[in-house]
Amino acid sequence: MRLEGAFDPAGPVLLDPQETTGQRREEPALAGDPNDVDLGIAFRHRGWLADRARVRSALEALAVAPDRLARFDACGAGVWLQRACDCPEQYRLAGSYCRDRFCVPCSVARSGHIVRRLRTWLAAAPAFFVTLTLRADECSLANRLDRLYAGFKSLRRRRWWRDRITGGAALCEAKWSVGSAHWHPHLHILCHGRSLDKNELSREWHQVTGDSFIVDVQQVTSRDQVAGYVAKYVAKPGSATVYRDPDRLQELLSALHGRRLLLCFGDCSLPDEETDESPHQWKNVARLSDILRDAAAGVPTALALAAIIGVLQPCKPKHPPPIPLKFSPG
Repeated sequence: MRLEGAFDPAGPVLLDPQETTGQRREEPALAGDPNDVDLGIAFRHRGWLADRARVRSALEALAVAPDRLARFDACGAGVWLQRACDCPEQYRLAGSYCRDRFCVPCSVARSGHIVRRLRTWLAAAPAFFVTLTLRADECSLANRLDRLYAGFKSLRRRRWWRDRITGGAALCEAKWSVGSAHWHPHLHILCHGRSLDKNELSREWHQVTGDSFIVDVQQVTSRDQVAGYVAKYVAKPGSATVYRDPDRLQELLSALHGRRLLLCFGDCSLPDEETDESPHQWKNVARLSDILRDAAAGVPTALALAAIIGVLQPCKPKHPPPIPLKFSPG
């Protein structure tokens, strides 16, 4: 394992949860031994390998662009552990990730950025947590999402809404009910406003949709909790039931293609893409795949680095990830 600079495994350490795509080396991210690359991929996706294989199959069935599949397959390859130059106890993982909206680790990272910005925005004024639903029917998910988004757009244009709400952010959740065999999409909204009555909102929502009136309104008391609750839909917009049903999963991916899952309106503006918010300058310590391989062999320095990352007993998986991995020499 090659270490870039000095390393003190006995010192205090902190792993920064913010990941970055910054690659501070000129070598190709996928260069080297494919077995090493497998370790990085397996580490990044260790919590959702089965669902990842299902998503990959759905993307392939929908004939998405080959380069998108290639990025999805290689997400987690070529990752480095970095150390802050001016803060020796601070570490982070940096590499080239796929940033696909249906890649859970990438979406979780994006949701972290959204949560941080939502906390700041929510602190500026009193806020409400609003949920808008549609009456169940047998229409496709795409049709129901079109109706949901159109209804919300019409609601925001109404005088009643504009007199009460100054701005906010809305996120989409798509649930499939096995019992009713219907899609149940929702919009979860955080908004600033002087007042918002649930009965009045129900009446207004019914007027713009023509048939739906079930809504919910809550005063925000814990900004951190609500921001985290809403942002989780960025990480996984469909329920677990959807991921276990190939037909429903394909319908979800198709219906969400090109559709914004985060809608900002009024005085709320949240960047759609992640940015490197770190105040530090970073330097590479070692490749993640090298750390995992050497830690499995019992190398002391690698074991210390693995502990920083959060892997106490890293080992190569007995079976390769259930996804066809494709690598190029650069």
